[in-house]
Amino acid sequence: MGVRCSSRWLLAFSLLALAGCVHDPTVQLNHAELNGVQVAVFPPRVGVQLTIVVDVRNPNSFDVAVRGVRGQTILAERYPLPIDYRPPPPGLWLPAGQTTQMRLPVDMPLDLAIALLREAFASPVIGFHVVGTVDVTGSSTFKVNRDNFPVDLRGTMTRQQVAAVVPAVFLPH
Repeated sequence: MGVRCSSRWLLAFSLLALAGCVHDPTVQLNHAELNGVQVAVFPPRVGVQLTIVVDVRNPNSFDVAVRGVRGQTILAERYPLPIDYRPPPPGLWLPAGQTTQMRLPVDMPLDLAIALLREAFASPVIGFHVVGTVDVTGSSTFKVNRDNFPVDLRGTMTRQQVAAVVPAVFLPH
């Protein structure tokens, strides 16, 4: 009985020590890309592929997996677009002590891209705000999950980026 009790205390102490050494990953906006026009047959629509590129720093001594990112990108402080990124299981693994680039795809309707171009006529940049949550798993061995890790990032894209992907045929003359 003494050995069983001692191993429980040892396990409990080890888990508390591990919890004290866990650090949240840091997420920083790297840039935004507009990757061209997409056409979908069903439901029929034409859109622009916006990719939000973030740098995720894992300060821990163990790998961490991103299992999902949910939220929205708000363009020009008034046009919200949903983010729902789910990498294939078991997630996107971030090596210990390193920074990993993560690409978050966002679908932008073509009519919104055209509206942004019109509004940004007098400004060289269009602001955006990424707000949401990230679900992570700490360590492939222990599989400690933390859901709803908050993310709040701000950035800009240039008017030229948007103009480069919107086909001229859709722009008013």
